[in-house]
Amino acid sequence: MSTNAQGVLEQICTLSISDQHAVLRELEQRIGQMPAPVSVELYGEPLTDEDIDQSARVTFQALDQEEKHAESR
Repeated sequence: MSTNAQGVLEQICTLSISDQHAVLRELEQRIGQMPAPVSVELYGEPLTDEDIDQSARVTFQALDQEEKHAESR
């Protein structure tokens, strides 16, 4: 994702919830009007069950670590 796109997302996060929903609705409408991509290129082999299992394990470990360090509300 480009730096500009990340900046836009950060700005959206500063909006009120109602404004965030309005932005989301507008994006959904505009994306629905965009032409479909012409082709999709896939790289590498399809994921195996083992690949997915390992990815899930790493993801949940990261989430557990993040949760440990989060401040309670």
